[in-house]
Amino acid sequence: MSSPAGAPSRARRAAAWLAPSVVAAALAPTLAGLVDAATYADGALRIVVTAGFALALAGPLGLALALAARAALASWQPRALVTRLTDASGAAPRLAGWLLGGTVGLALVAVATHQAVIGLSRATAWKPKTISVIMPVVMIAAVGLIAIATVPIAVGLGRGFAALEARRARPLLTPRRVLIAAALAAAGVAIAAWTIAVRPLLKQVALDGAGFVALAAALLVAIHLAWARLPRRALGAAALIAVLALGGAAGYARWQRPTLVLGLWGNDGFGALAIDLLVNERRVRRAVPAAALRPARRAGAPQRDIILLTIDTFRPDRLAAYGGPVSTPGLAALAGQGALFDLALAPSNVTRRSLPALATGVAATRVRGRVAGWALRLDPRHITIAERLRAGGYQTFGLFCCEAFWSRSRPTGLEAGFDQLVVEHDADKLVAGLAARLEARGPDAPPSFAWLHFIELHEWAGGDPDMRPEKRRLYDEALTRVDGVVTQLTAALARLPAARRPIVIITGDHSEALGDHGAPFHASDLYNSQLQVPLIIAGPGVVARRVGEAVSLLDLAPTILELAGFEPLPHPLFDGRSLVPLLTGAREPDLAAGRAYAAMVADRYVPAGRVALVVGRWKIIRTPGRADELYDLGTDPRELADRAATSPVQLAAMRAALDAQRQRDRQSPFWQ
Repeated sequence: MSSPAGAPSRARRAAAWLAPSVVAAALAPTLAGLVDAATYADGALRIVVTAGFALALAGPLGLALALAARAALASWQPRALVTRLTDASGAAPRLAGWLLGGTVGLALVAVATHQAVIGLSRATAWKPKTISVIMPVVMIAAVGLIAIATVPIAVGLGRGFAALEARRARPLLTPRRVLIAAALAAAGVAIAAWTIAVRPLLKQVALDGAGFVALAAALLVAIHLAWARLPRRALGAAALIAVLALGGAAGYARWQRPTLVLGLWGNDGFGALAIDLLVNERRVRRAVPAAALRPARRAGAPQRDIILLTIDTFRPDRLAAYGGPVSTPGLAALAGQGALFDLALAPSNVTRRSLPALATGVAATRVRGRVAGWALRLDPRHITIAERLRAGGYQTFGLFCCEAFWSRSRPTGLEAGFDQLVVEHDADKLVAGLAARLEARGPDAPPSFAWLHFIELHEWAGGDPDMRPEKRRLYDEALTRVDGVVTQLTAALARLPAARRPIVIITGDHSEALGDHGAPFHASDLYNSQLQVPLIIAGPGVVARRVGEAVSLLDLAPTILELAGFEPLPHPLFDGRSLVPLLTGAREPDLAAGRAYAAMVADRYVPAGRVALVVGRWKIIRTPGRADELYDLGTDPRELADRAATSPVQLAAMRAALDAQRQRDRQSPFWQ
């Protein structure tokens, strides 16, 4: 059956109508993607691949947006609407009134939405489901009232502008001038609102792809507006080439160079966000062969059960075992049975940087990932200590406080390697869960590794920065409660058969300033008040002793591997050193040999990075834009006297050591 006579022409008209949107949806994301990728990636292939993923995500979205906008314009017919609101004299006072009145109405809707969210949050103690039910009702009522009020405002403004126009010989408020003025006013208000009100509230939201979105949107609009004057065939050919070239590069990288894609995943910018949304990086990661994860056995070395307990916001000088005022018998008993480290520093002063470094054995400056909420989603090329132990035959248990950091549904990478994962806020329940699992294991069960993380100390102040002595006592009270849970843990371990008694490692992810150096909490500086944590290791084969040599929690990954009967990994796979010789008495502590490295990594919460290095008794802190600080921890453990000006020889030596450490930071921690 033949087609109707008008079908070909209708098809051509449809193609001609679609052409500007299709071409714009290909070229705008391509150009914006190349600019975005060149900002955050290096090398031609990496730039093209990143831009290809940006095009794959933004191209269809841009096409849908363009078609929807053009359909809306065709339905509303703005030119006809402007004509109806223009007087015979050529003036458009009614148009000005409606635009200004509509702007007021939109502003009132924005304010009403803002206030409704705040009010309902306070009234319901932030219950999202309750708010989701009430919010539509509130907004329907608010928008209805605003619409009723906006109409007389618009009509009144139009009449006022018309009265002014009636006094003029030539019209001032022509449609073109009104539209230009409205656009400029809207842009000015938007910029002012963004700068004054919106951006300060969104300072903790990643907006590194905003430049791509703005440029792509501008190009999308520009191509549509200038379509009639552009070389259409050349643009169509360019769009086709861009789609084939960038799409082909992205497809090639996804299927033939997966590690390249994983490396780009951790970058900033819109292209990396597109990879995150379009590629299941964990599926790519699971293709890594087990041989890449399995550590090498040490001949004849025993494989001990190991428990790692990290306590959030754990400050040592409050503990009686460290000379502090708080009686903590559970921790003191473990310290008396094993090794207590006088100066142990966390890899960073915030959980999202410290725990990933501890879990991978890689310095915070070399851990790659994407900030998600308060956590860091690890670059999937990282291998955690739990993955290495499981590949080596260990049964692994993870019992953690917080969904934000450990979750199977929203993985961050910290959960990788655990046969069983338990997320429970209450520390008592975490200990009970571990005890039940350990007691249920038979005599022929494989060796086990368990990691627990408690959150109770982090919540000691409820966010109130009041650091008066009576308020700081809340920290000590929380510490007493945590010590009670530690006592429960040691009691549960004592019930195990002697042959299955584990080595227990207790430490913190970072410390708490408690007012030192003017800081109430943590995540603000690299003084030891935020970095120094307790470190107690006890169990079979561990000599009871006090170790004055400075160590880092980066040392725990190689230490755990060696305690488990495996060979520790060298740099660049690990940044720490095994503490086993100190634990077994094979080496005496040497104050001059102590070393610890810590960093604040710049991200959406941290405006500028900082690094600190301890070598022996000396510590250097480097902050961009400021002079290096130098402290003698032997005579000034609270870091109150900067020795940079008075100890030039030692400052030069520490600067050289820190520069060498920064050179090590540039080496990739990945297997390839």
